[in-house]
Amino acid sequence: MSVLKPLFLERIAQAKVWGGSGLNELFGICSDAEPIGETWELFDRADGCSSFRGGGTLREVMQRDPVALLGERVQPGFGGYFPLLFKFLDAQKPLSVQVHPNDAQAKAENDSGKSEAWLVLKAAPDAQIIRGFKPGVTREQFVAVASTEAIESLLYSFVPKVGDVIDVPANTVHAVGAGCVIFEVQQNSDITYRIYDWGRKRRMHLEQAMRVSRIEDGSRQPTVPSFALPDSTTQLIKTPHFRLRRVALLRPLTLPTRGAFLVVTVLGGTGTLGSSANRTDAPLQLSPGDCVLIPACIAEIYLSPIGSLDVALTDPGLD
Repeated sequence: MSVLKPLFLERIAQAKVWGGSGLNELFGICSDAEPIGETWELFDRADGCSSFRGGGTLREVMQRDPVALLGERVQPGFGGYFPLLFKFLDAQKPLSVQVHPNDAQAKAENDSGKSEAWLVLKAAPDAQIIRGFKPGVTREQFVAVASTEAIESLLYSFVPKVGDVIDVPANTVHAVGAGCVIFEVQQNSDITYRIYDWGRKRRMHLEQAMRVSRIEDGSRQPTVPSFALPDSTTQLIKTPHFRLRRVALLRPLTLPTRGAFLVVTVLGGTGTLGSSANRTDAPLQLSPGDCVLIPACIAEIYLSPIGSLDVALTDPGLD
């Protein structure tokens, strides 16, 4: 297998107490792991990594030629792993109120920090997103009630809409409420400190959470405004760790990689993906939920809708 071709990723599904059937309804994702709470679409961890359709793994490619995969200007993540992790989440019950450490704080646990961003794919009329605190909440108030039901009155929440993008930097107290299906891009980390779990009897991590939590007014721009770019895509968010764009296609589009990896995630519709790597190869057939990693050494890709095609595009966000 050559790193010079687009790499079609195989997902793994994980059962969660808060999961449901939303990913099956949107993408036809089903699994023996039920209810499905999340799928890992692209991951490279010490305890496992993404496999490719046709053979090989992301870890093998990262070890063999990280520059060809990531790009000359892109550094591997902590421990030499791929720097990002991609998920779909189906929250039919609320996730725990939680927080993640930043890079410096995560070193003690031998991992990267965890900043993330969410793209809302489905939202019930009564769905909720929790991000930060209501105006005026103090650290003393938070610490006094963190593990109790009283914390609910301190948290800032809002009703999300389909298409909303939420920035969740490390140190931000947050939760995905019931009724949301989300596409998540995050730093490659698996550290979560639970603060409150809605009465479920799972382990909390209050000492660690108190140490890393930031008290911020969540009512200040809870969602991120998007804007059109000259390349026909829409920029949804740009963070210090990644850039997320989206494009809905009714006609073919050529996109350059500009010397950095690109991840194509199909949010809806069908189409094909070809590349400058080998023009004689048949293009990849794309279906909803598919995730394809484009190595940096590929100069450009060609997306062609069959009817319509809606994709998310994630790259390191290099200028």
